[in-house]
Amino acid sequence: MTDPVPAGRREQHKADTRRALEDAALRRFATDGYDATSVQSIAADVGVSARTFFRYFATKDEVLDMGRGARQAQVRDAVRSSEARGLELVRVAVLALADGLADDRARVALRQRAAASSPVLRGRVLDTIGSWERTLAAALADRGEPGADPLAAVGVAVFRSAITAWVRDGGDLTTHVDGGFRALAAPRR
Repeated sequence: MTDPVPAGRREQHKADTRRALEDAALRRFATDGYDATSVQSIAADVGVSARTFFRYFATKDEVLDMGRGARQAQVRDAVRSSEARGLELVRVAVLALADGLADDRARVALRQRAAASSPVLRGRVLDTIGSWERTLAAALADRGEPGADPLAAVGVAVFRSAITAWVRDGGDLTTHVDGGFRALAAPRR
């Protein structure tokens, strides 16, 4: 009788399979377009069945969720653990969000190309980014920050701008984020 697969290896295998499916879907969406890409072709690229795909994702567009829940938790944790206030607190939270993506530039670029192929995917991306903004606003409000909604909107706008510059120009994502916040704080003539 063989030993069962250790729980740690099983979880790693699941994470690896999920990531492989995401990567295959992103490549397909970016090259063939969302509508022309079938779940079967995504699954075949990874060597699994369409049924396996649906164990990881409820819908084809869900592969663009960008770690939604984990990133929401990063934002909440950053706000809770910081002593900063106002726009500086927003900067801390957005830097935590950026830190979670810092090693994924190629995947973020693929997500952008994929989203450009379909209104469905653009909607998915906007919904995910909107969830981060709502999470940030709620965390700021819980801390008693005045103007939580506009502060969160400004923070997410800086983040989106930084992502665009990072994908286009390279460099360090946190540097792009910091540059956006410095531009907001710069005195105007």
